[in-house]
Amino acid sequence: MRQGRTDGAEEARRRAALERFERFLHRKALRLTEARAAIVEAALARSGHYPIEDLIADLKARGIRGSKATVYRTLPLLAEAGILQPAIIAADTKSYETTFGRGHHDHLLCSDCGRVVEFEFEAFEILQREVAAKHGFRLGGHYHELVGTCPDCLLKGPAPVDEAAEDGAAAPAGGENAGAPEPRPR
Repeated sequence: MRQGRTDGAEEARRRAALERFERFLHRKALRLTEARAAIVEAALARSGHYPIEDLIADLKARGIRGSKATVYRTLPLLAEAGILQPAIIAADTKSYETTFGRGHHDHLLCSDCGRVVEFEFEAFEILQREVAAKHGFRLGGHYHELVGTCPDCLLKGPAPVDEAAEDGAAAPAGGENAGAPEPRPR
């Protein structure tokens, strides 16, 4: 019986999200196409933070054909409609998380290993409302990402320092790090 309730709640959430998205699209003179509805459903089925490529793989696994371009064009619309939000930008990969029907939270992001910790802190919520009111803004939403170093990475010690770069000298061309991406700032 419990499974039936869960399935019923998920079905109600799916219908509510599709209705919200359809109303949003209508205000923009756009239609809720089959591909857009499938993207909403795939996003609702995900939990946590996910890169766009994972969402595209989910659609393919469900046998839904659609171009990457359709997914990339639909995600900003879903964010604007309050179905999902950009979440974490780690290693130059933008991630999303589905927020429709889920409680608000913020993020801590380790710049070394990419670990993500979700947290809630009411003082942030109060402060941002006060700041917005002070400046005459009406908030429609927000997300916080606090970037730092997690306890595990702190235990590993500081990252090796490139002494030549620290002295302002350029690293020799063709050296062992030639072509390697720049290290992430700490």
